[in-house]
Amino acid sequence: MDKLPYMRSVSPFRYPGGKAFLYKYLHGRISCLPEGARYYAEPFCGGAGSAVILLKLNAVDEIHLNDADPKVFSAWQAILENTDRFAQAILDTPVDLETWHALKKVVEGSSEPSFELGFATFFLNRTSRSGIVIGAGPIGGYDQKGNWKIDARFNREALVERVLWLGSVKDRIKLTQEDALTFLSKSTKRLDLERTLFFVDPPYVTAGGRLYLNAMNEAKHIALSDLLQDGTLPHWVLTYDDHPLIRELYSDRPIADLAVTYSLQKKRKEQEVLINDQAACA
Repeated sequence: MDKLPYMRSVSPFRYPGGKAFLYKYLHGRISCLPEGARYYAEPFCGGAGSAVILLKLNAVDEIHLNDADPKVFSAWQAILENTDRFAQAILDTPVDLETWHALKKVVEGSSEPSFELGFATFFLNRTSRSGIVIGAGPIGGYDQKGNWKIDARFNREALVERVLWLGSVKDRIKLTQEDALTFLSKSTKRLDLERTLFFVDPPYVTAGGRLYLNAMNEAKHIALSDLLQDGTLPHWVLTYDDHPLIRELYSDRPIADLAVTYSLQKKRKEQEVLINDQAACA
């Protein structure tokens, strides 16, 4: 695992507290799966930072990405099913306040998956503060007097390269729009569980609605813990905010501290925890 190359972001998305930095750890967990075809699944995929790195490294044969939010789902669907059109839109779309306001209206006014919603979500993710699609202003502020301007995170050539690569491996990416608990339940029939690692990165218990498009209530956090710990899924890794509820729900599991840097106006470190289905494999 230590010999893995350092990988810069492969995902075209920005996410506060994204877990792409965990790819080496997750690669190690995948290497413990039985030899042969191996799979990786995320019920809350968001930007899927680690997933696409693991695919690029050929650590897994397929990644299964799921997100219940129609905005996130639309963005991934548009990239995978209309790759060339999406890449051209990246090259052609003006990156300015006028476009930002126009696409913000698209995101706020639509809940049905579409190419337009997907690209608008992607655009706001790349041009809004901290990558937050709903509830954040543009990079550089509405007056564009900040140190960074609205196009600071919109490197057209690099983003097109990432999108085109994703399109080239779309047959190895399975995309769904299901409630996370439904996705996990259905995966018991869709996937070879002995050869699949589930990486579960739910919204925060505290202030989840401020950071995520799809927050969860306490009942869903409890239901998720029940599902993960009933023995059906043999291989999973879970990350959460360090909250008393989570420590109580997973008190019988190995829990490690995990500091994650969030860029929300001013960078700060939030304490998270990493929970395993088991002790570290040999």
